[in-house]
Amino acid sequence: MDQCTLYEHILGLSSPWLVSGVELDKSQGEVVVQVGLDHGAKLVCPRCGHACPGYDSRERRWRHLDTCQFRTQVVAQVPRVQCPEHGCLTISVPWAEQNSRYTLLFEAFVISWLRAASISAVSKQLRLSWTAIDNIMERAVRRGLANAPDRDTTRLAVDETAFRKGHDYVTIVSNDQGQVLAVEDGRSSDSLGRFYATLDEPRKRSILSISMDMSPAYQKATFEHIEKAHRKIAFDHFHVAQMLTRTLDATRKADMARADHSMRKEIHRSRYTWLRHRKSLKGQQIQQIKYLSETLKNTGLVWYLKEKARDIWRGYRVKGARAAWQEWIHMARLTEVRALSATADQIETKLFGILNAMRFRASNALAEAINGQVRAVKVRSRGFRNKERFKRAILFHYGGLPMAPDPHR
Repeated sequence: MDQCTLYEHILGLSSPWLVSGVELDKSQGEVVVQVGLDHGAKLVCPRCGHACPGYDSRERRWRHLDTCQFRTQVVAQVPRVQCPEHGCLTISVPWAEQNSRYTLLFEAFVISWLRAASISAVSKQLRLSWTAIDNIMERAVRRGLANAPDRDTTRLAVDETAFRKGHDYVTIVSNDQGQVLAVEDGRSSDSLGRFYATLDEPRKRSILSISMDMSPAYQKATFEHIEKAHRKIAFDHFHVAQMLTRTLDATRKADMARADHSMRKEIHRSRYTWLRHRKSLKGQQIQQIKYLSETLKNTGLVWYLKEKARDIWRGYRVKGARAAWQEWIHMARLTEVRALSATADQIETKLFGILNAMRFRASNALAEAINGQVRAVKVRSRGFRNKERFKRAILFHYGGLPMAPDPHR
């Protein structure tokens, strides 16, 4: 097999394309593969596919996978056609996409590297600029979105993550399979509304649950776009627990301010003990809670109701859950602890979403895990100057998209 035939097989070429020559430039450390087109080959418009007369040709270059230690370039005189409908356009070539300076095989190689390494590492290893890598990622995500089968939207989770300091956020919508379905600017009702607007009516009706924090903006968007939203919005257990632990900590601080100065150091040291689940407490910590509850009476009451709320969440699913929460709200108000009464009011207002979360066992756990991974990507990439690149990176790594190009298309 001669070298021209070898590279035709490597590039996957068939008639009317052929390799006309291969040159090795040792001084540049480069192999140049010359590709030509058979005379009389039928030329077609790359947009409509209709046969068109030739106009002229332009030399174009594409980087290919290295040949051993030599950088490899594919060079071809690519014809342009005169389409009556679309004007003068360059025809498509089988080894690369339109407007790309890299072959499909090379782009597939870069994509596989980017899944495992940082942009900086890929840039150094493959001698590519960050802009070139971003262009490859952009085409990969666009290709993945175009080729992706309909992804499951029956159980959704909504979360936000910071793009940079200064309250600059993006909204991330994912499903219960851990796939990011959309990344939208901001964390307003419009942000989530833009995602809902991409869904047709059957897909909207097929949604069973939408797990989210207690953001009024996300609730507003869901009520505006989703039918029977009050039966689908689910408030994640983590955010309810977080609200209760904040109430407990605020009450402990208020009690500490009224306590004797001799006890304040011990009360301060106990701050994490109060926040722990009672079943995880050890003997000494249990005795500490009992002892301090004599002085920190409001804190002891809030701690008891925090644990009771945990029992309700874990002990009920549908039957009896509403009554149990209503009893809890009544008890919280009877304590006359201001912070706890305010929390009880919030829980009463959000009770529909809490009950939905319990009924559907909906959680933002996967969404929070994705959020953590996104933060890790941001650190590994040393931040993103451009928000579009940040959004693209999230979809690239966590969209579950079929992004690799087909070299045998």
